[in-house]
Amino acid sequence: MTQGNEHLINELTLARSGVFSILNRDIGDDQSWETTFNIGDRHFYVEGIASRGRPHGVDPDVLLALQTLFFEAGCPEDDTVVCTAYRLLQLTPLGTRGNAYVRLRESLLRLEGVSWLTRVSRQQGGKFRGMTETNRLIDRISVHDISLSASGAGGAIVGSAPLRVTFSRHFAQSIREGFYQILDAELLSDLKQPTARSLYRVLQAHRVGDDGSLARELPVIIAAWREATGLSGQRTNNVRRTLDGAHAHLIAAKYLRNVSYDGSGDSQRITYAFEGEVDPELVALLTDLKVSRPVAEALVADHPERIRTAVQAVKQRLETGYKPRSVAATLVDAVRHPEKYDVPPKQAQTTSGRTGSTKAKREDQPVLLPLSREESLGMVRSLLRVKLGRPAHAETLAALENLDPNAVERLAAAVRGKGNLVDLVQALTGLPA
Repeated sequence: MTQGNEHLINELTLARSGVFSILNRDIGDDQSWETTFNIGDRHFYVEGIASRGRPHGVDPDVLLALQTLFFEAGCPEDDTVVCTAYRLLQLTPLGTRGNAYVRLRESLLRLEGVSWLTRVSRQQGGKFRGMTETNRLIDRISVHDISLSASGAGGAIVGSAPLRVTFSRHFAQSIREGFYQILDAELLSDLKQPTARSLYRVLQAHRVGDDGSLARELPVIIAAWREATGLSGQRTNNVRRTLDGAHAHLIAAKYLRNVSYDGSGDSQRITYAFEGEVDPELVALLTDLKVSRPVAEALVADHPERIRTAVQAVKQRLETGYKPRSVAATLVDAVRHPEKYDVPPKQAQTTSGRTGSTKAKREDQPVLLPLSREESLGMVRSLLRVKLGRPAHAETLAALENLDPNAVERLAAAVRGKGNLVDLVQALTGLPA
């Protein structure tokens, strides 16, 4: 990051440091942790304090909903979100019924109660040099409770009553700059599994290079990745089982192109290959209007067909005297939500005169997974479980092992979305999935 954008690092630091566990359940009563790990040439040292438990599960979704409401309110100077619990829940996967108001209260308290120190460094001349930062997300919350015990435990938030959440100044500034929108809300909505959503956040953060560009591949060692994803203390087999389920969802959602493993035990290497390509001309259109490079690249990868019309719409508004708090954040919002800016999505015109988005081109040109036979079948088994909501029948899985290479390649293409995987498995094996 450049010197002028240091206040934006907070969002990346959060996702990179393993502060949120990708698990969808309580990970114990530990209220503090300390860990070190390497991702690429970055060396991380993290001390965390979570007075009400380490954030996990739906907590990052609640945080993203708060950020969205803060931005939509014009990023108030007092750094405070004011809304009803009902409105906040509408933007989360929790829904607005049943115990959602209990879980929301618990989530908000965990978010307010977490703080952490991160030291990110690199080895230079035999010594580690870098930056130490202390961070917290929320300075204060105020909610109306019902059904509390005498000690104040338990209870739910009143759905129609206003709640107030005041961000830390540093974190609020990153929202003003539109930096949190490096995440694709449409993709998050498509990802129904909480672990997959959480892993997406971590992957997206670690993809960002020092120059702000997004890596097309990310190699990690599983022992370090365990710490980076908040799975500290989990056995390697359990870590891989947790990750494999999320990988299947991220491949099906067209975020990941491929996940490969090499080696065994704690030294096992995972290599993530990402879908999407970025047009440097489209990135330049955004960065010229002060959108940070990682956000610009994420927008171009996610919505290349929207970039030119969004830039045009924002420029037209500026020409009529419109003075937003942040031009960059407004432009990001115009790409993410074109309906708010009267910007109808349309096909982007490339410099060579061809039309169509990167995503559209991928639909027309099937790309087979560059995996070994064993890895391809592993992805098929994982995605079958996702599609069926249960493991496939044992005899069907056994039949998959005996398929010829051409059939395995067809299954790999189906995993990539080029056909109905369940129907294809049944056709190739002659057995019900």
